[in-house]
Amino acid sequence: MPYTPELLRAGNSGDKICMASKAIRAKTYAFLAAVSINLLSHTSNIFAFDSLSESDMPLSMEVNGKSISLQNLAFPITKSDQVLSDGASIYIKNCVLCHGDLLDGKGLYSESFYPSPANFLLPQSILSKSKLFTFWRVMKGGLGLPKKYEPWNSAMPSWEGVLTEEQVWKVIHFIYEKSKELSSVTTQDVSVPSIENGEKVYSENCSICHGKKGAGDGPGAKVSSPFPRNFIKGHIKLRSTPFGKIPTDKDLFDAITNGSKGTTMPSWEHLSENDRHSLILYLKTLSKKFAKFVKKGKTHNVVVIPDPPKFTLASLERGKDLFIQNCSACHGIKGRSDGASTKKIVNIATDAIWPRNLSKPWKFRRGDKRKQIFQTLRTGLSLTAMPRFSPRIFKDEQIWDLVNYVQTLSPSQKPKTPEIFNVQKVDGPLPDDTDDPVWKTVDSNFYLLAGQIIQSEKVTYPIIDNVVAKAMHNGKDIAFYLHWDDPTVDPILKKSTTVEESPAPPLPAHLQTDEPEEQPTEELKPQEFPDSIAIQLPTSINDGSEKPYFLNGDPEHPVNLWKWSSHPMKALEMTAKGIMKINVQKDSSQNLTSKASFKYGRYFLLMKRPLTTSDVEIDTQLRPGQTIPIAFNIWNGSAGETGSKKVISSWFDMILE
Repeated sequence: MPYTPELLRAGNSGDKICMASKAIRAKTYAFLAAVSINLLSHTSNIFAFDSLSESDMPLSMEVNGKSISLQNLAFPITKSDQVLSDGASIYIKNCVLCHGDLLDGKGLYSESFYPSPANFLLPQSILSKSKLFTFWRVMKGGLGLPKKYEPWNSAMPSWEGVLTEEQVWKVIHFIYEKSKELSSVTTQDVSVPSIENGEKVYSENCSICHGKKGAGDGPGAKVSSPFPRNFIKGHIKLRSTPFGKIPTDKDLFDAITNGSKGTTMPSWEHLSENDRHSLILYLKTLSKKFAKFVKKGKTHNVVVIPDPPKFTLASLERGKDLFIQNCSACHGIKGRSDGASTKKIVNIATDAIWPRNLSKPWKFRRGDKRKQIFQTLRTGLSLTAMPRFSPRIFKDEQIWDLVNYVQTLSPSQKPKTPEIFNVQKVDGPLPDDTDDPVWKTVDSNFYLLAGQIIQSEKVTYPIIDNVVAKAMHNGKDIAFYLHWDDPTVDPILKKSTTVEESPAPPLPAHLQTDEPEEQPTEELKPQEFPDSIAIQLPTSINDGSEKPYFLNGDPEHPVNLWKWSSHPMKALEMTAKGIMKINVQKDSSQNLTSKASFKYGRYFLLMKRPLTTSDVEIDTQLRPGQTIPIAFNIWNGSAGETGSKKVISSWFDMILE
């Protein structure tokens, strides 16, 4: 079989399942039957929620201790342009990350929550229901669903106590008006493109993020990372022109049409070509650079992308050397954004964001195909620390060598989140380390994470966006293996466990000396806030029909948190009755053991606990064959995350063989 980048990337796509592991599961017919029943139940509830109608709405509800009738209540605020504008600002601040700029349920966090956020443009959405119905759903969220729809367990939070009634009515007014507008968009061109039409399109669709004058200072800028583009400067990141040069009209058209993956900038493909070309004409009036370009009679020097040569192992080795010398200072040895230089320049508040994590190609702005990576290397990303690789210094062959190596740093495709977290049963003792070869025989489970948005203290620009988990049990104990990417490590860990950080790249040969310079001794102190991760489980496991609130439960439905922290470096069992109501269990109730390490921008953690404990009232009791809800919380301490400032997952189902 010939070597290809895809073949080498596949070897990096997660742990493989050995034949013995498959044979074990093939014998567990009862387990598979339980999974099938659970999936059917889960699917039927999804369809059931689609049929949620106004007849399911209660006659009245309590809001902040006040009873509100939901029968024949008139819209309580006067409609106006100001109310619509206020509603848009409230939506951007509180709703856009899930429901999206286009109200289509495709916000930045949309893939991180299950079930997905509502698409307000669908015929069966809130547009087909009264505003009273929507007022009920917004105020009460997923927790307020009728009992017959459990275990729906929507991640939609309750906004009662967070937004005022007036704010809720304003955002409802905006959602209805904007949804109707977007649902009625036509793609028919009615005239030739014009600056006047472009200004109108910009005002209606772009100004809320990019600002009225295009300075990137709209209300949406406060919830965006990277910041919305400042059009006055005349630059965009993805261009066919060299670094620092203005884009072509096609570059602008592609940016508008495709949007930008991993940001709040959506695709505007639904706009007519006329509107998009009009928008380009208007955008070019916001910067003086375009007029000067024309006045001086200049033409664009478009970077040509040649066809790639055949992949070879020799090319891969050359690419590795080039990467370490030229790229690892920012991207790190394994491409996980943990380079030594990066930590000195990253400043999220000023939009000096982390370099791309090259182990996650699905987040590459331009794309992860060979020609797309080549173009990014040749053109660089204007207004960022990502330079271009000039043809005067790097030949095309060298760029292709780099491309080949970059592709081996990541899986061949984005991992899928499984319906069921299967905990494999094994004989004998469980592993004591994440490096134990037995973990390679166990399925990996990929879970997306997003910042919680309901509490005022929240993560605005999360760096950590997924966790990989696997587990096994032996009938007595359970062991969890977890890993997640974090470009910085809590320095105090170097005193007690294995820590390997990406070093500064080696100097060129002509600058190296026989004796290395003596490095000052580093004083190891813990971060102000530790790096932490928690496995979340319900304290009481019933038949699966009702799960606690996914944000750490509530007083009536508490959860257990098995939380590991970098300082002090240990795992503790906690009981949570809400996102800010978490208590560490007494010493006699602590049954967790853990072992952690950090290697090139990635934490690795092993946590073990007996399946059952003597504290049956406060501890989750795990039994094979049960459907057990599981969720995850992660705090990036170096980014100031603590308390409610964290990233979270939805509930998922776990079953022990």
